Amino acid sequence: MKPIHNFAIIAHVDHGKSTLADRFLEITGVVNKNQHDDQMLDRNPISRERGITIKLAPVKMMYMDHILNLIDTPGHVDFSYEVERTLACVEGAVLLVDATQGIQAQTIAHSYKALEQNIVIIPVINKIDMPNAQVEQTKQDLSSFLGIPEEEIFQISAKTGEGVENLLEAIIRNIPEAPKETSLHGDLRSLIFDSYYDPYRGVIAFIRVFDGSIKVGDKVKLYATNTDLIVEEVGIFTPDLIKSDILDSGNIGYAVTKLKDIHLVQVGDSLLARTPHVQPIEGYRKVKPMVFSSMFPTDPDEFLPLRGALEKLTLNDSALSFDPIFSKALGSGFRVGFLGLLHADVVRQRLEREYDMSIVLTSPTVEYHSDEHGQGTKHDAFKEPIADVTIVTPNEYVGVVMKLCEEARGIFVHMDNKSHVVMKYEIPLAELITHFFDRLKTVTSGYATLQWEFKEYRSADLSKLLILLNLEPIEEFSEFVVAEKAYQRGRDLVDTLRELIPKQQFEVKIQAQYKGKIIASARVAPFRKDVTAKLYGGDRTRKDKLLKKQKAGKKKMKQIGSIDVPKDVFLKLFRQDS
Repeated sequence: MKPIHNFAIIAHVDHGKSTLADRFLEITGVVNKNQHDDQMLDRNPISRERGITIKLAPVKMMYMDHILNLIDTPGHVDFSYEVERTLACVEGAVLLVDATQGIQAQTIAHSYKALEQNIVIIPVINKIDMPNAQVEQTKQDLSSFLGIPEEEIFQISAKTGEGVENLLEAIIRNIPEAPKETSLHGDLRSLIFDSYYDPYRGVIAFIRVFDGSIKVGDKVKLYATNTDLIVEEVGIFTPDLIKSDILDSGNIGYAVTKLKDIHLVQVGDSLLARTPHVQPIEGYRKVKPMVFSSMFPTDPDEFLPLRGALEKLTLNDSALSFDPIFSKALGSGFRVGFLGLLHADVVRQRLEREYDMSIVLTSPTVEYHSDEHGQGTKHDAFKEPIADVTIVTPNEYVGVVMKLCEEARGIFVHMDNKSHVVMKYEIPLAELITHFFDRLKTVTSGYATLQWEFKEYRSADLSKLLILLNLEPIEEFSEFVVAEKAYQRGRDLVDTLRELIPKQQFEVKIQAQYKGKIIASARVAPFRKDVTAKLYGGDRTRKDKLLKKQKAGKKKMKQIGSIDVPKDVFLKLFRQDS
């Protein structure tokens, strides 16, 4: 059997992973140089448009009589779990760094994950053909960061192909062969690193076989969901799915399950032989959404089509979750969970483009837990999610970045000072998803990068900021806020709503209430009809009587009338907050 080398490409977003994958495919003869699109492994149209990888893609190549199984990975922070599960399937990784940008936040995060998995890292500097490339500085930084000699760092241009063949040879030399510790007839142990739903063949699982083999007709089981199934088909990626007779130990490929529920085939789970005592692959954990928004169709009649569209999206996106909700103002909708803000935006785009849905997506929030052991009152006994945050920034922006983190209630943890400063903070996730990244880019002129991952839930002095319209709470405008930011946030919301809510036949009183107290208020004056217009001179008491009657009528109308808040008000407010 030919030797097998399984490896991944890991890098910060936009450092050239997909372009390098294209060069690999050309050199190994998988595709013809003049007969393919750029970013061959980015099959998602939104990936191509944004120029980023949002879904991992595997492919099998042959080079110098060796089998090379490559998995291109996403670089964006929202999809870092895809990188983690990929690294569990490979023996090595190409760590790609852009010579024009240097080491960035995701570079560091992905490197640590690779080191935790104890896999071989091949450091590579890309874009050496660019006029603003800082090759020597990047080489020094990589050498210092990884603790290796500069001579071990490869220099390439994925765009022109310079140095890429040398890199392929180094992959064969340095990345260990996939171990074949058992015979083909041993018990199957394989790891699921991705899956998608096919309407004709059910869920198709992407797997790495660690022990034994898998073929058509095998009776196997999914460990986490305790689901038995019979294998319908197995094969490899070219990157298209190509059927094969068998997948044996060390190989990466796919298995057709015929299952109709993708939630039974969990990423990170083990696909095993139905033999007693066979052990699963370690490291499985279920991905949980961290950011939530309420989603409503702009046309109430589109509720059921929206549900259908979300159900179809979840077939190929196991991290997406949704539950039905009802709003007095916006009608029936869903509370939708995402991995992060980019994930939310990608889902929104897919709904609009692929399913022709027009939706209202509320401002993002996080999930809070009640703190049964907290010291607060019934208003503020809550825990909020905290993120471990890594920020990489040039030296000259350290001061403004520290100030930004402090304003976001960040707790300083650590700082490394080299050509780029690496700063570590613990920051509430709620602060990260409200313009933090945009402000970070602004104060650092676009040079800083950020990586985060969930750390823990921690007690916080926070409560719900309620927005009242004529004493009636409006849930869609209400949100959780920490005490120190409650007044300013309440004042901002009240002032914004005063500008957005149209005049009614009666006065509209807008109030912000926090921990039982009104902390900000404003009013929208009513339309006023000139009831004295038909009076010509005469007794003043007649005019006063009509005005008094009008005032009494409006007071009664205010008591019994419902406030008309157009959907446009919600849209404008949510756009300002997003």
